[in-house]
Amino acid sequence: MESAFDPFAYSHGRAAGLWQFIPSTGKYFGLTQSWWHDDRRDVVEATDAALTYLDKLANRFDGDYTLALAAYNSGGGTVSSAMRKNRKKNEPQDFWSLDLPRETRHYVPKLIALAKIFDKPEDYGIELPTLEDKPYFEIVDTGSQMDLAQAAELAKVDVDEIYLLNPTYNRCHQSGWAPSATGTD
Repeated sequence: MESAFDPFAYSHGRAAGLWQFIPSTGKYFGLTQSWWHDDRRDVVEATDAALTYLDKLANRFDGDYTLALAAYNSGGGTVSSAMRKNRKKNEPQDFWSLDLPRETRHYVPKLIALAKIFDKPEDYGIELPTLEDKPYFEIVDTGSQMDLAQAAELAKVDVDEIYLLNPTYNRCHQSGWAPSATGTD
């Protein structure tokens, strides 16, 4: 929903990575950004930050994950404001009753639908491919900077795959390779 699982996704609002963190929210959750790298695109770090953020939002909204997901998409202030408006009118304050931005009104139901499909695909006539329950990659601490082309050579892995497995880097080697941004920009 956020990025079509593209770690190089970048939105018109400057959100980046799998979980579409804007710079300030990314920084708040420890995702550093510089000319050389952008942790918002780091699959492991950004996923950890997204889960921490979602838990924080769920706590803010008394464990209501529909409200937490809405806040993840449009901001906690937007959801709180919509709840306040409904409270003043003596109307329900659940996600389904709030006047939220169009994108957010669609975002939460889409996530719920995907969760239901992945939970029981056979109920919807869908056959999902079987995936091995094992890590696809291993994190290796090189101790210092390393040219990704050299890392690919040492690991005997295709250089393009190494680049795709390291989306956090804006500049990857001396030739100036940089990932192409996708999304709406």
